[in-house]
Amino acid sequence: MPNKKLPIFDIPNLMKGKFISRPNRFIGEIMYKGRIETAHIHDPGRLQELLVEGSEVLFTHSRGKLKYYIKAVHTDDEWVLIDTALHSKIALKVFEYLPEFSNVKEIRKEVKIGNSRIDFLLDNVPLEVKGVSLVKDGIALFPDAPTERGARHVKEIIEHDGIILFLVVRKAKCFTPNVEMDPKFSENLSEARKKHIKIMAIQISFDGKMIYYCQRIPLSDF
Repeated sequence: MPNKKLPIFDIPNLMKGKFISRPNRFIGEIMYKGRIETAHIHDPGRLQELLVEGSEVLFTHSRGKLKYYIKAVHTDDEWVLIDTALHSKIALKVFEYLPEFSNVKEIRKEVKIGNSRIDFLLDNVPLEVKGVSLVKDGIALFPDAPTERGARHVKEIIEHDGIILFLVVRKAKCFTPNVEMDPKFSENLSEARKKHIKIMAIQISFDGKMIYYCQRIPLSDF
């Protein structure tokens, strides 16, 4: 792949405000046009390094119960997507840019595999997508909160010889599982690597309007 950003899709009708607080996992309070408004947060992770009081956020009108829907937050001179509902849509475009998927004939979404529902079935190969928004010292880490569901997904991928795709939505030099946050997930991912399951870390970026494919980043030792 050429070492340049490739467009994925844009997010229209974005508005800008300031983040105030997060009363619960799925609700954020934002300041917009001098008023405090409530907005949906789709990412159930902790996002403690991102959702900081006073940070700029980009949001749209919501089709749900709340008036607005937060799409991204600004930190360290970059916009970071926190709308995890976009991950499958992003992954579909990423498949087009990666040679590993050039011969795939059929893509099915949300397929039941074992005791889990996996994001994609590419021909007969299951592929699970995980979004990564936590970066420390240039290292992308997943998860940022304990995830029994994520650990189970990895086990299913191992049992069915699938693929795990990490979408890293921030600048990072490499990826590693977050052992301190979730030892079980990390243990399962290490097992997957030892069993030669394909694990890919793909860096994407967002400029405040357009989402881009940037590059593959290496996996650290784990």
